[in-house]
Amino acid sequence: MCRWLAYSGSPVPLEELLFKPKHSLIDQSLHSRLGAETTNGDGFGIGWYGVGDTPGVFHSIEPAWNDRNLKDLARHLVSPLVFAHIRASTGGAIQQTNCHPFRYGKWLWMHNGFIAELPTVRRDLALAVDPSLFPLIEGRPTRRSSSTSRSRSASRTTRPRRSRAPSASSRRRAERTASSIRSR
Repeated sequence: MCRWLAYSGSPVPLEELLFKPKHSLIDQSLHSRLGAETTNGDGFGIGWYGVGDTPGVFHSIEPAWNDRNLKDLARHLVSPLVFAHIRASTGGAIQQTNCHPFRYGKWLWMHNGFIAELPTVRRDLALAVDPSLFPLIEGRPTRRSSSTSRSRSASRTTRPRRSRAPSASSRRRAERTASSIRSR
């Protein structure tokens, strides 16, 4: 499970948010008590609003607890609005373009989770993106698919499972997402 933090308040050094609390995001990424993995070491990212027209971002594929640049930046950056994301890959490539938060113009965003049946809706989602925005897409969405989940479940049973079409709820979610993208 990825871990993330969003802060909005008085300007604060990022170090106060990321490193100093007893159960800081960095501590949680190294000593996870919840989730499938005990560590989250598949990269990280921070985003902050400060000077300039767009937010700043810093991404790395290093584990956050071991990145000297993050420690130094966190001591020197002060912001009233911060996003931080510690990545635990569910199958997507470990590369900077897959590390959150993402930036588009003046916007930062991040998410947690995966699309269980991504292979069945990937094409429709790609076609729903405005052609002028398509070249801006970097990275690759999480590849964990229902077939992966099913193969893991199948390995625990003696009866093989058959492939099936995406569920109605997955199709509705994909249609709502595509509709939302088209309306912008």
